[in-house]
Amino acid sequence: MDNQPDREDDAPLAKRDQDDVPVEPQVDPVVASKEILSTRTSRAWIRLLPALVVLVIILVFVFQNPKDVTVSLFTFSGTLPLSVALLGAVVLGALMTLALGSVRIYQLRRQVHSRSER
Repeated sequence: MDNQPDREDDAPLAKRDQDDVPVEPQVDPVVASKEILSTRTSRAWIRLLPALVVLVIILVFVFQNPKDVTVSLFTFSGTLPLSVALLGAVVLGALMTLALGSVRIYQLRRQVHSRSER
């Protein structure tokens, strides 16, 4: 411990040799241009797979629930397969959520816009 300085600032600087300098690898422009880039079409194919999985799950649900049920809404009533009634309820719920979310986003944008004018 006697030979080591107490602080890092007191330490002698090491000299760098030419061999110590990192060398960046040379990139051949011909090889770099052969790299396959992502495109909108390729990303669309990747997004298609989860949609197909959801479609298969929905189809299995529909085929496993063919029993007819009576559905009443206000003064209207009718008979539908159970799966169609449930999918309709899900779609109506999603539309209500979308409508309420859109109104909230509109309110927030108006607040941000009014604050930026001040």
